[in-house]
Amino acid sequence: MTGEPPTSDQLLADPELAVLHALGAALTAAQRALLAAHPQLEEDDILGGSRPLQLNGAGWIADALITQLAGVEASLQRYQREVERARAHPHEDPF
Repeated sequence: MTGEPPTSDQLLADPELAVLHALGAALTAAQRALLAAHPQLEEDDILGGSRPLQLNGAGWIADALITQLAGVEASLQRYQREVERARAHPHEDPF
C-alpha cells in the first residue's frame, strides 16, 4: 500500500485510506531498516538452506518481524483492492 497516495476523491469516500497509506509506508521503512541492520537476512544462499543463519537474539526477532510486517502489508493491499472493488460495484455482495 505504499504506491501513490489516495486521491482527494478516494479519501472523501474512504477516509481510512489516508492512515492506511501512512501505515504501509511505515511498514516498508521498518522492513528496510531491519534488513539494513541485519544484512545477513537478505543473503541469497540463506533461502536455499545451504547454511544456517548466524544471528543473535535481535537478528532472530528482526527475521520474525520482517515476516510479520510482510503479512500486514499484504493485508493492507487486499483491503485497498476490496475498497476499490466495492466502490466500482457498490451493490454487489462479496459473499
